[in-house]
Amino acid sequence: MKIICFDIGKTKILAAVLKIGRGRHKIFEMQEQKNPHNSKKIEKIILDSCQAARKKYWVKKVAISAAHLVDSEKKIVSQGEICYGADVFDFGFLEAGGFSVRIENDGRCFALGEYYFGKGQAAENILAIALGTEIGGGCIMQGKNYRGHHGSALEISHISASYDGKWIDWGILCVGKGIEDSYRKETGKKLSSREIFFEAEKNNKKAKEIINKAANILGIGTASLVNILDPEIIIFGGGLSKQKNFVDKATIAARKNILNKKANYKFAISSLGNKANLLGAASLYK
Repeated sequence: MKIICFDIGKTKILAAVLKIGRGRHKIFEMQEQKNPHNSKKIEKIILDSCQAARKKYWVKKVAISAAHLVDSEKKIVSQGEICYGADVFDFGFLEAGGFSVRIENDGRCFALGEYYFGKGQAAENILAIALGTEIGGGCIMQGKNYRGHHGSALEISHISASYDGKWIDWGILCVGKGIEDSYRKETGKKLSSREIFFEAEKNNKKAKEIINKAANILGIGTASLVNILDPEIIIFGGGLSKQKNFVDKATIAARKNILNKKANYKFAISSLGNKANLLGAASLYK
């Protein structure tokens, strides 16, 4: 089954044409564009890609991994002005153009991608944590995609944490942008998270201190989710998951704060890379 897939995030839009079946996948092509944060421009990017793919591959199925609150029945995303340039973004233009459309939140697409094609294939209960611009989350319970009663489950980036006497979303503290902001406040220097990790490897004391703090916060937050959801496996993904030492430190902090010491919780890093959300979106047609 061939499907046109999109992963729409705050910084970029991934578009791909792929084929899935029997736990396998094949990607025919994949392109990346900067998110213009303008609803009309985003609509044009998506529609142009779909029309080109339909002509080249004879495919009409479209699957979308989308940031923010998703209504999969109405095919809309809400509370996403920072990403789409509009508070409500409607994908109805694709159906009007003759395409079949399925859509899901990006964190839940990540979980689905891991369940069907990644490190979660042998599990029935998965907690997936995507370390991107913020923290995305998804959960598979008894083999089912958990969406919650209102379709907003696992919006975990907005969990508030008290650290250094202040209440703040933990997603601001322990992912890429949070690490960059902390380093800039502490040193006055503007570096990317990748550069800060490189500085830590060179034994930059302040860089190491900030990264260790972020890993500790991530671990404590993860432990809280594990205590609530009790999954078989916790899978980290997203750009920051490439920093294995950082994830390892977070895992150690998580294990220290998990209540059930007898449980054999497994921790893993996604091997799917930027394909995970695309594959999860495609699996909506399974």
